Amino acid sequence: MTELILTGMVQGVFCRHYCSQTAKRMGLRGSATNLMDGSVQVILVTDDEGKIAEYVKALKENSFGVRFFGKITGIDVNRNYQGAVDGDYIF
Repeated sequence: MTELILTGMVQGVFCRHYCSQTAKRMGLRGSATNLMDGSVQVILVTDDEGKIAEYVKALKENSFGVRFFGKITGIDVNRNYQGAVDGDYIF
């Protein structure tokens, strides 16, 4: 599994929905959770480097035109995530 931490204006702007819809269109499963520090954690159920890179690019560019009113200014990728796929927005 892979963990992404999204920073920027990412809470209260449909970011979790945006992440979910983008992932679904790419055939990915996972979860998105608002964190206390104002960031959003996304867990992807994949270790496929190509899919991860494609997903990060799609989030940065809004490749699918999903409604999103925020701005992602940073995406940190942790390819060694060992936690569970749980959170407040499962997809």
